[in-house]
Amino acid sequence: MQSYSLLSGGVAGTIASCITNPLEVVKTQLQSSSTSSANQGGLSNVAGKPVAIAKKIIATDGLVGFFKGLKPTLVGIIPSRSAYFYSYETCKRYLGKSNMEAFKEGNVGNSIVSGLVAGITGNTLTNPIWLVKTRMQLIADSSAGQKVYTSYRQCISSIAKEEGIGGFYKGISASYWGCAEGCIQFVLYEKLKTNRINLLNEERAAQGLKPANKLSKLEYFTTAAIAKSVAAITTYPHEVARTRLREQARSGVFKYRGMWQTIGLIGKEEGRKGLYAGMGMHLLKVVPNSAIMFLTYELVNTWLDQFTVIDN
Repeated sequence: MQSYSLLSGGVAGTIASCITNPLEVVKTQLQSSSTSSANQGGLSNVAGKPVAIAKKIIATDGLVGFFKGLKPTLVGIIPSRSAYFYSYETCKRYLGKSNMEAFKEGNVGNSIVSGLVAGITGNTLTNPIWLVKTRMQLIADSSAGQKVYTSYRQCISSIAKEEGIGGFYKGISASYWGCAEGCIQFVLYEKLKTNRINLLNEERAAQGLKPANKLSKLEYFTTAAIAKSVAAITTYPHEVARTRLREQARSGVFKYRGMWQTIGLIGKEEGRKGLYAGMGMHLLKVVPNSAIMFLTYELVNTWLDQFTVIDN
């Protein structure tokens, strides 16, 4: 079953990311300092305007610009999501065997710890991939000394030469903080799913039918969408901080140096609006992405379970 989680998570993440990559590109631009009101150069004239940013992307790179970062996404999504779901399922089952009631499967404590472990594992393994993806998606400001990367190889080589190995792990502190989003999401998802299955079985019992342990495709999709929406809104500022931390230096200086320093600086210079820059576009991207991913995960698991039954 754990190997199923590995495969299911990878397939789910790949499908969801391919569909929503254009929204990811626009969202990353909205989160960057180039579009902030505090920056008077670059794309400041299109700050907070997704349509204007989309036009800028088309003018700069054409339609292919909306798929920048897709290659590292495809390279990273399978190990990232596979590790994420595998860690979650492994931890959930391990804790479920403990004698502590709070960590039994289905309880909040189990979901929180499992979600945290899953997030830390996935982010630690794949942060260099997401760093490269963000650098490729951002429109470079050559007037501030930023490089216009012409290929992924050049991007990787430049980061390694100028910033060292540590350069590939910029933004990881914000990613770890973002693990709270995964915890909230999994807790809500498991609770909503369990409550719906219990309600469904009450209805089936009243009709004299056997209990079920699966929901419909629409119910899985809706449950995942609700859980992701709440989690994303609750923890959103870490998304902006992570993008800022992954930016190239401007005039040879890295303005953002740590998550809390970044959060404080954005809040001081741009206010709440800056901390939530691009959230609407983010929700348009991550809510369907997560819903598709969780639905695919459940469907692939169900499909693989059928082979287990046949083999037995």
